[in-house]
Amino acid sequence: MKRVDRIIESITLTSFKYVRRGLFEKHKIIVATMLALRILVRKGELADKEVTHLILGKTNLNAPAVPDVLKNFLTEIVW
Repeated sequence: MKRVDRIIESITLTSFKYVRRGLFEKHKIIVATMLALRILVRKGELADKEVTHLILGKTNLNAPAVPDVLKNFLTEIVW
């Protein structure tokens, strides 16, 4: 099992280095983040649903109204 883990780690690092050479500077952080998230999901340290929510950021279009207590607290937002 350790050998397989080391092979996967080596392939991942080599692939990242290869892809990194062809990217613009502003895209390197995006690819690095995507790779890190995928590694954490495969290791079981992050749930796939959490990563999907983080990336897609879907919002609830039928969200309940904001209570008056919060409206008074959040003064910088235009209601």
